[in-house]
Amino acid sequence: MIDFQLIYIAYIFIGCVIGLVMGALPGLTVTMTIVLVVSLTFGWEMIPALAFIMGAYAGGVMGGSISAIALNIPGTAAAVSTVFDGYPLKLKGEANNALGIAMFVSLVGGMFGFVMLALVGPLVGMIALKFGSQEYFLITLWGITLVAVLSQGNILKGLLTAFIGIFIGMIGMDPITGLMRFTFGSKILSGGVNYIAAMIGLFGMKEAFVQLEKSKTFNVDENYSIKDLFPSREIIKRVLPTVTWSSVIGYIIGLLPGAGGDIGALVCYGVTKSIVKSPSSPFGEGAYEGIAAPETANDASIGGDLTTMLTLGIPGDSITAVILGSFYMHGLLPGPTFMLTDKIYFYYILAFLFVGTIFAYIFGILGSNIMLKVLKFPKWSLVPLITLLCVIGSFALQNSMYDVYFMLFFGVLGYLCEIRDYPVSPIVLAIILGPMIEVNFRQALISTGSPLALTTSFFTRPLALILLILIIGSFMLQKFTMDSPDKSE
Repeated sequence: MIDFQLIYIAYIFIGCVIGLVMGALPGLTVTMTIVLVVSLTFGWEMIPALAFIMGAYAGGVMGGSISAIALNIPGTAAAVSTVFDGYPLKLKGEANNALGIAMFVSLVGGMFGFVMLALVGPLVGMIALKFGSQEYFLITLWGITLVAVLSQGNILKGLLTAFIGIFIGMIGMDPITGLMRFTFGSKILSGGVNYIAAMIGLFGMKEAFVQLEKSKTFNVDENYSIKDLFPSREIIKRVLPTVTWSSVIGYIIGLLPGAGGDIGALVCYGVTKSIVKSPSSPFGEGAYEGIAAPETANDASIGGDLTTMLTLGIPGDSITAVILGSFYMHGLLPGPTFMLTDKIYFYYILAFLFVGTIFAYIFGILGSNIMLKVLKFPKWSLVPLITLLCVIGSFALQNSMYDVYFMLFFGVLGYLCEIRDYPVSPIVLAIILGPMIEVNFRQALISTGSPLALTTSFFTRPLALILLILIIGSFMLQKFTMDSPDKSE
């Protein structure tokens, strides 16, 4: 049994509030929020760090809908689909209904993801124990494929940034031969690039540069009564079917390596638009169902993302990539043996996620007016704080200024990607997944004896064949993201 202390509630509380506020601020993203939160936890004991991170995770995911509805600007990437019907509802004078639906279905979706993580996580862990090098090669390759295919609707840009990440992940000592690669004689690079420093730069420092250029304040005058943020029985009854299938789809997409909540939200919006023939209003003009679908899927995907990360050691998206890095820094090793060797931490994560999801809903209802007022502050005012946390967090990794230099380099790289509309997430995921792809491919090649035998094994091993089919079928997901409606529809 876990020892659930009152102090852990406090950590969840603080993390949740930070996540909600940061998630509500347009452009700051949940990933950057988690990066900054993680940077504060180096040197902490594992359990308090878990409580803090899970609280921020739950709060950040829910917070993105606030600015999407109030400002027509999504606070997170996953809230893009919420804009389609959320802002039109606000223009109709139903912002309270839009916010109420978003928060309620987020709670339901988050709880569904929690239940599925508790039930499916141990099962996936048992299946993962049967994975060989072929299966791990294919599932990591699948993750790279998915994140490239689904990146902002541009496969070429996604592939290019993924290749950049693979190259960065190969810098340093060859894991099998011990030879140095791409170090150019530099002792600094001989140990490779610390990918935590890379993530802090790509998501944290990059955002500081962006906010200096795009600093903006918003005129928000709304003020909502708390009781008006609870959806009526009629509204709940109308959106319940949408919530049901969006919970299932969101969790399943969360399981896919490299997909994440933003993809789940877009897919569920498209599915709902196809299924629901009589929405409360036309889609794009304030349909309740158009808010329920993406917000449910977004929170349900949390459970799927964590299932993949904990049992396979493969991040489901950029957020769980950062969390995975923090686990490594604290001595935890998610993967097939996690449920055997560190099962107690699985239960802690479950408990913290459960409490964090409830807190996010309560604080979202009680603090919505406060967060709307926070939007009035110019975002450039956060730049000094973001910069300070990035520097401290990267230095704390190994007490080395070299990690700070790496962080600054990746901050510039992330900024260049931002202004040229290249996705950053593939870089991070490829830095982590690239070495896993290489090692497992070479081990599979050694074990089978030849490229032909290796290729044959993909078709004779049932799990490998399933994964190979999934890699090919993943390209079909692009249709949902490419065909997702815009606001003008």
